Amino acid sequence: MGAASMIKALWTIDDLLEGCPGGLEGTAPENAACEGISIDTRTIKKNNLFFALSGPHFDGHHFVATALQKGCSGAVVSRAAFAQQKNEWLSHKPGRFFILVDDPLQALQSLAGWHRQRFTLPLIAITGSNGKTTVKEMTAGILKRRGPVLKTEGNFNNHIGLPLTLLRLTEEHHSAVIEMGINQKGEMARLCDIARPTMGLITNIGPAHLEGLGNLEGVAQEKTVLFEKLQNTGTAIINMDDVFLKSWTDQVATQWTYGLASNVGAYDLSADHIVCESKTTAFTLHQNRSGESLSVTLPAPGHHHVSNALAAASISAALDMPIKQIAEGLSDFQPLSQRTQILKTGGITLIFDAYNANPASVEAALDLLAKQAQETGKRIAILGDMFELGDYSETAHHRIGQSVAAHGIDGLIALGQYAETLASGARAGGLPEKAVSVHQDFKGLKTVLNKQIKAGDTLLIKGSRGMKLERLLPFFGLDETGMGDQN
Repeated sequence: MGAASMIKALWTIDDLLEGCPGGLEGTAPENAACEGISIDTRTIKKNNLFFALSGPHFDGHHFVATALQKGCSGAVVSRAAFAQQKNEWLSHKPGRFFILVDDPLQALQSLAGWHRQRFTLPLIAITGSNGKTTVKEMTAGILKRRGPVLKTEGNFNNHIGLPLTLLRLTEEHHSAVIEMGINQKGEMARLCDIARPTMGLITNIGPAHLEGLGNLEGVAQEKTVLFEKLQNTGTAIINMDDVFLKSWTDQVATQWTYGLASNVGAYDLSADHIVCESKTTAFTLHQNRSGESLSVTLPAPGHHHVSNALAAASISAALDMPIKQIAEGLSDFQPLSQRTQILKTGGITLIFDAYNANPASVEAALDLLAKQAQETGKRIAILGDMFELGDYSETAHHRIGQSVAAHGIDGLIALGQYAETLASGARAGGLPEKAVSVHQDFKGLKTVLNKQIKAGDTLLIKGSRGMKLERLLPFFGLDETGMGDQN
């Protein structure tokens, strides 16, 4: 595998000093090595290398002694901190070493970028306002049919998480699927410089992270830095259904396109004959470069998942995956926890989608709720605040309230700082006052749910991660993972 074949199982001190140059202190033996990277002493393992990162509300240097006590081989620390605390740190067990740098975070990023360049494998970067985690999971599920895939785990997609992900690369991996999450200007360029993607996908441009990016144009400008980085050296996967992205067909040399056009041959990959059921979404996938088509059934409900599936299929087709394996991988996809989970409990159906929220993702969730077949009972939306919208917050929540009414939803239970704004939008859209319930917090909510929710009802639970809406699940006999009474 080219340069990757030279990767060692352990991180030697020479590796570390080449990847993140700094001064070496301590009494490490000549053959000292590390078996992994850690930034958290709660999960650190013996022989890990500890990076003492600092932020507005924490300083990892306060935990260096703990890391040493737990058996780490060494630590990357700031020169200033070492000068102040070297006597304490050097008094721990012999054989521990320290790499002194100006900034441990920059050192972590530098090491990750150096490590990534030792590999020649395909590295796919995925970003976008909605759906990037789902597309990442779909893509990894397809590509693993060819061999082991490194993928972003959890929310490790930012300036700290992305380097930690890259540092898990080994010669065993055939490809890497890396999620890139940003909320400030300048972040995408830095992530790309570290990861050096060979292929990039932007799922869509929507009103997310407006607090740091200003407006939709600001979101588009920052996200499309990914395509700029790929203009001459990589492949861009372009969503032709997005007005901010489709113009990039004239700006990148190597590209694959996808979309839900009525003319199935308009793009490289397309879909039609879409049928959404309560737990599945079926469609016909067209790989128009090869002229092949296959039926796909996703074990996840919602029209928006077809676009996600097309994105993953386009990445895979660009890597020469056969359409049969693409269809199989999509059919095996399973939604992650807190993302469009369909839960049954006490005769009630819950659509639990509370990992994150912005106006576009809430609209998609409301559309899914509205399309649920109801023999009896009502459709009720339990909506929490959408975060990081800045000056657009009031307008966005009011419009979502209006959308609840426009979708024909029977009731709204609004929760959080913008609960009354959601409610006012719903009332303005025509939802009756008696169908609207407003709550600033969780107090008294269980009583309201007991009174309003009946067997046969279908509920959507949707809000930003910071709302911690999983706390609602015990009200319905489930624990906060969604497990419990599923009868």
